Amino acid sequence: QQKSNPSFLQSLQLEYPDALIIPEGGSGGPGVRGAQEILSLLPDAEHYTHGCCAAGTGTTLAGLLNASLKHQQIIGISILKGTHGIEPLNSSFIQDREKINRLRVIHDYHFGGYAKQTPALLDFMNELYSASGIPTDFVYTGKLLYAVADLALNNYFPAGSRILIIHSGGLQGNLSLAPGRLEF
Repeated sequence: QQKSNPSFLQSLQLEYPDALIIPEGGSGGPGVRGAQEILSLLPDAEHYTHGCCAAGTGTTLAGLLNASLKHQQIIGISILKGTHGIEPLNSSFIQDREKINRLRVIHDYHFGGYAKQTPALLDFMNELYSASGIPTDFVYTGKLLYAVADLALNNYFPAGSRILIIHSGGLQGNLSLAPGRLEF
């Protein structure tokens, strides 16, 4: 509850002088710079036409957008409910304002909101794991992959698109589910 309280953060820094206090969601300049490095890790990053990630604080989204090339659209799948008209992106983190024209934030795949899930989402996650061996979580990556699959089925992506999906981890959230709800 005090994550944004400057006095509290200062007291933590005084109590733990060697600690690096990371804002929620890794948000902030260092987090954005770290996310910018993702594309540089791919030897063929220039071949992708779309980059997709889950969006909470928008840190990864901002980093991907900053690192994107002119022909790449960056898509954030908002995992928050009630964010229509509110983009999960601090635009001050965007280095080149022209790139915002290639950004899309899609708000229709939150499944009830942050850390919420439905039987349809859990079924999708189980089917995805069974078919691919890729585990996802119901907070971020399950929603992201569900959205990309649904968008593809509904012809959102033009023929010949090459889609990069950023799996950001976060599987620990699945531990809050009752045993047996997920196959992995």
